[in-house]
Amino acid sequence: MSEPTVDREARLANFSRGRDEFEQLYRTVPDDALSYIPEGEDYALGGLAVHVTDALYHYAHVLDVMKQANYGEVRAIDPVDDAKRSRDSMVAAGFPGSDRSAVFGEMRAAHDAVASRLSALPADEFGKPAPVLYGAESQEPYVTRASDVLGWVVDHYQDHIKQVAELLARWRQTR
Repeated sequence: MSEPTVDREARLANFSRGRDEFEQLYRTVPDDALSYIPEGEDYALGGLAVHVTDALYHYAHVLDVMKQANYGEVRAIDPVDDAKRSRDSMVAAGFPGSDRSAVFGEMRAAHDAVASRLSALPADEFGKPAPVLYGAESQEPYVTRASDVLGWVVDHYQDHIKQVAELLARWRQTR
């Protein structure tokens, strides 16, 4: 097994640990806290789980368009449909505890889609740069590699693990 493959596998394992840690933390969030939005925050406590799912969908799409363009310049615009609009609503307002299983099931599926795309890439494509224009308005491409995407999604879990813990502590202080 080559060194880059070993590194990718270790980083993918870290990605899965991030998801597990994120989900484990949410097991401590009471249902009535899922709609908590403290002053100054844009997302409900529960909405952060949905936001992570959206980020995973986004990066799966980025990986797809990069590959489809054979790593040439490409514009990545996330599709907007009823499911996306529903997720946007949950990001802002949270969701009822009765939806917890569905929300985390969707997050796991989105996570697995990113992981499978990254695992399936040939080694020479994992670090191959592509100039990506993010969104409809971007004028400057941002050089992106699949290896970058993997780092970003790992960091995203870590950032939101801290944020969920902070919001949960703030919610508990209001009780």
